[in-house]
Amino acid sequence: MAQLRDDIIRIMEDANSRATRRPFERMHRIHKAILSGGLPNCTSLAAELEVTPKTVMRDITFMRDNFRLPLEYDGTRHGYFYSAPVTDFPQFEIGEEEIAALFLARHALESIRGTQLAEKLRGAFARLSQSLGARIELRWEDVDAAFSRKVPEMRAKDVKVFGQLADAVVTQREVSFHYRKLEADVSESRRVQPLHLGEVEGAWYLIAHDTDRKELRTFALARLSRLKVSATRFHRPADFDGREYLRKSFGVWSAKADAEMQTVIVRLTGYAARMAEERRWHPTQEVRALDAKSRKVEVRFEVGALEEVLRWVLSFGSKAEVVGPPALKKMVAEELRLMRG
Repeated sequence: MAQLRDDIIRIMEDANSRATRRPFERMHRIHKAILSGGLPNCTSLAAELEVTPKTVMRDITFMRDNFRLPLEYDGTRHGYFYSAPVTDFPQFEIGEEEIAALFLARHALESIRGTQLAEKLRGAFARLSQSLGARIELRWEDVDAAFSRKVPEMRAKDVKVFGQLADAVVTQREVSFHYRKLEADVSESRRVQPLHLGEVEGAWYLIAHDTDRKELRTFALARLSRLKVSATRFHRPADFDGREYLRKSFGVWSAKADAEMQTVIVRLTGYAARMAEERRWHPTQEVRALDAKSRKVEVRFEVGALEEVLRWVLSFGSKAEVVGPPALKKMVAEELRLMRG
């Protein structure tokens, strides 16, 4: 699966460059040139393919190391040749994990349909399907008939916003917009440096550095309006990791930069205990059975903010008991008091 991921990345990198040909198209042409016995070299191939000799060298190295082609260089005649018989250009070796990865990645496009990014990815999947055709029978209509994912659809206006933000994240351009906080009645203007887009529970969020507040903030795309992409560029912090940033929260509510991680311990019984063994709500989650039949379990994980953990605990009603931390126990008690009122 790692190899498939790397190949998709190579395809996407070339899809973003107008000056280069598609990598698999280049490698096929390199293969044919070498197969003809003409002893081509990086300089001659670069001129033919309209790329740099360095790009050709990377392709040749990839063909030799990943496709196991018997490529050799003749130092006397200054050209590449095959040191063993080769006929067809190798295709992907694909198994169950790769098919699953392709399916999940392809269906992730549904939430960004209509954007330039989605169209580039569709082209990449089309080229991958062609490469796979010689090894397996893969028809997307059959896959779609067999599997599905139930995820909320993005509104039309959110799709447009997503496409603009995705481009701003990749090109590292500042953006401005109006944003309405969850409990606010009016929107306020923001100017940010967009760093990462993440999907949590079917909704998309932007993680960005707020230039006025001088700190990282998380914005829900659904509450964002009047977006403008600036010509001003910024440098992405070398130590920023979007996935790690989201990992610190239970959902999207992020803690302050100096906040300490808190260990949440909740005991679940009945159907909630069974769900705990079937689902993974947090990357640090650990589940320990408290009886022989796992009708009572203890769930433990670490987070930096408790607001969304409160909602998760309340969703189980009487089937959940908070063991710690004390702050979460207090939050649950207060929410129940307000509900009774």
